[in-house]
Amino acid sequence: MKTKEIVFLGTLIALVTASTYIRIHIPIGTGGLIHIGTLTMFIIALRFGARYGAIASGVGMALFDILSEWVIWAPGTLVVRLIAGFVIGKVALSSKGQGELLSKNILALIAGGVIIVVGYFVFEALIIGTGWGAVASIPGNLAQIAIGFFALFILPSIPKLETLSTDFASKSLKK
Repeated sequence: MKTKEIVFLGTLIALVTASTYIRIHIPIGTGGLIHIGTLTMFIIALRFGARYGAIASGVGMALFDILSEWVIWAPGTLVVRLIAGFVIGKVALSSKGQGELLSKNILALIAGGVIIVVGYFVFEALIIGTGWGAVASIPGNLAQIAIGFFALFILPSIPKLETLSTDFASKSLKK
């Protein structure tokens, strides 16, 4: 990776982490969060593709878990969100470009949503050890995914990767 790509990826990771802090705690089942980190994750994966979507989502949300009271969830979050971000980015790629077809974007978010719900259920039931009690966290995950679907409305206003310039200094000197 080039330096600009590393800086861009770091910025995306920070955006996912920060947006995950905008949340509501749900006091049902084993607890849980509704946050806009999923919205940010969906936008990144749809617009910037599988690589950026996977790394920014997995690392960004796992970093949130590590920095908050949800540290036990960090390994599961890393794996589940990494896979979901990758799949969303791959499915949203079409002959028209990354995230350019609404039908593929909807399919991508559904696929990613299924991965998130099933992934967290398996992690909570088997690794954390709540067994079938993990069913109680499904409504919160579905709520996050529903909020994430707002990405479809925001996506057109997000610049494409090809048009982004991380060399702001040279642009401002030309004015």
